[in-house]
Amino acid sequence: MTKNYVPTKKLAELDLNSELNDFDLNLRSKRDEAISVADYRSERGEVVAALLGKAAADAGDKICLAYSERLKACADCSNFYYGDDFLDNSTGELFSGFGNLFGCGLKLCQSCVARQAARNRNIARQVIKNTELLNREHYCFVKDNYIVEREKYRFVTFTMPKLHCSLVKAMKILKRAWDLFRKLKFTKNYFASFIKSVEFTVRPDGTYHAHIHLLAITFFIPEDLIKLYWTNCVETAFNEFEIEFEANQANVNLKLVDSLEKAIKEICKYVTKTETWEKIPSDHLLEIARIRRWDRMFEISGRFRQTIQKINAERSAFSSSVADEASLKETKDDGEHYLNTNGIIDGELLEASEIPEDSEAISTEKPKRTCWRDLVVEVGLENYLDIFYRQVEYARKIRKLRLIIKYPDAKFSDLAGNAWDLTELEQFAQQLASRGIELDL
Repeated sequence: MTKNYVPTKKLAELDLNSELNDFDLNLRSKRDEAISVADYRSERGEVVAALLGKAAADAGDKICLAYSERLKACADCSNFYYGDDFLDNSTGELFSGFGNLFGCGLKLCQSCVARQAARNRNIARQVIKNTELLNREHYCFVKDNYIVEREKYRFVTFTMPKLHCSLVKAMKILKRAWDLFRKLKFTKNYFASFIKSVEFTVRPDGTYHAHIHLLAITFFIPEDLIKLYWTNCVETAFNEFEIEFEANQANVNLKLVDSLEKAIKEICKYVTKTETWEKIPSDHLLEIARIRRWDRMFEISGRFRQTIQKINAERSAFSSSVADEASLKETKDDGEHYLNTNGIIDGELLEASEIPEDSEAISTEKPKRTCWRDLVVEVGLENYLDIFYRQVEYARKIRKLRLIIKYPDAKFSDLAGNAWDLTELEQFAQQLASRGIELDL
């Protein structure tokens, strides 16, 4: 017996054009929202690059000038793309999105920090999904009664007194306090696993509010006890840096997690708000740009770390089996080629002698790499920028080709709505093909 279909509206009352218009408006609103986010990141990135560039020029700091140029290249409107009709292979659904063709990987870059946050969210979701809460019991003496509680998820925030110093120094003090705290027997007993992130804001009086967020698996923790231990660690760190510590200014806030997804988004959002960099004094901004490697801002520990190691081991085993199968296939007569497109991230860049005039860094062996900061000193700022911008242009073309190969049915354009020049990309692909180069996705 089939169920009779009863329409909710009479056929004469249906306005298909109106419904299609609503659907089209919804798509356009999503597109406009995505482009507005990209526009905002581009605008704020250019502002920070200009502020840093001016401060670096006044100080005569060539490395910070190069830093500002890298920021500018990443924030440039032509470096962003928008695409419709991306196919999600896992669900079969189409979606739209935007991104960067070239990523500088710098902490002051709005787009790169957002991309790192997205990567951290994916890692956090993986470890939480694959880590089970243990059914161990914990006895704690509270208000003359013994309680029994199993492990639970808690969101913990550690704060410090305000600091009249540079951001770099504030971060060092926070790191020292955390290093002391994590080594305590108390911490090892109560915190079975945690995901940690560091964040900071600038107060109206110009002081820094640096703090730590934890998404932790813990037993019941007496709030007064954890606050006492944290305060002692902060006081010790302040004394080591010869800064006066005001009692009762270090605080700990902890609460049970009602939504894991909400907690993940909170702990993996950003180092600081986008507009914060504009409030930082120029000498502090220069000090930040001079840092070669930041202290760890995102960290996974305990059973979460064991889960990551297990997942990576399984992926490595799978990749090895695929590689073994691929090794049985015929090899090309012209041998293996190495195509370098990763040398323009922060920390590494091809040496000047290895950049050919046509900007196509292709060789049969992995080239020697050097830090871009050292390259500025070695070849000079002007020569470095010439190398850098040729590689940026090359990397953008490579990124476009990879996107087209991965999403053949998608429609790509820049933020202004101009479609990509497919003829130029086809010529570039032919140049690669003539050398036997195949892009890895």
